Amino acid sequence: MEIKTCEQYVLAQLFDQQDKNDMLNRKLRRRGERIDELTGQVDAIEAAHSSPMQEAIRKAGRDALMSRCTGYACEVTDGETFEDWCLENVRKYYLPEGISVLAFIKEFEPELRAKYDKQAAEARE
Repeated sequence: MEIKTCEQYVLAQLFDQQDKNDMLNRKLRRRGERIDELTGQVDAIEAAHSSPMQEAIRKAGRDALMSRCTGYACEVTDGETFEDWCLENVRKYYLPEGISVLAFIKEFEPELRAKYDKQAAEARE
């Protein structure tokens, strides 16, 4: 179509923009469908990981790793900080490949803190 007037030019621009809008809306709709699909997959994975069996496996794995990589009778000496006690307690043992002492301590801090508090209480008695 040959444009002869200003009105024809404006209409041509409007039609072009409408085509672009339609294309973007289709892309947006496809992405929305893909997001819904991926969300469903994530929900399914989370449901599988939160099953009682998976919880038991994770707990047993944490307990085994904690007992294998820390000492049983590491006493807290007078004035020893939690951080120093952790470094001394964990450094003696072989950690799984790729896991640093500090990363292990950070991950297992609740368990280590409970063990430290128990040992510190026993040392005070």
